Amino acid sequence: MVSRILVFFLLLFHQTSLFALDDSVKILNTSKNKATIVFLDKVTSKKKTHSIEIGKKYMFHSLEILIKRCVLDDSDGLLKISAFVQVQESASKTKDKVYIFNGWMMPGYPSVNPMEHSNYDIWVKNCF
Repeated sequence: MVSRILVFFLLLFHQTSLFALDDSVKILNTSKNKATIVFLDKVTSKKKTHSIEIGKKYMFHSLEILIKRCVLDDSDGLLKISAFVQVQESASKTKDKVYIFNGWMMPGYPSVNPMEHSNYDIWVKNCF
């Protein structure tokens, strides 16, 4: 009898937590949404901030940046932002584009998955 009650409460808790996740997680993947990106030029030590549309390519010197989607997660009361970013560098000699970054960036945890480049640092600051 006790095990049945325990299973009932576990299932009840699991269902309510699933409903809570639906309301608190937003996926931004349309051109109406934007992301704020910070560019740091390591050579000149200048920092620039731009708002770019999600799903559209943005050129920064020889880098082509594309943010495919942003995820806003407020499931535990703290807003966590994640953005899927692709960065390509166009080589001047061969006219080929090479991915130098293809993954998730999290502004709250910048050291988890940083973009490594010799001249530039790029990170996502916010999505809206």
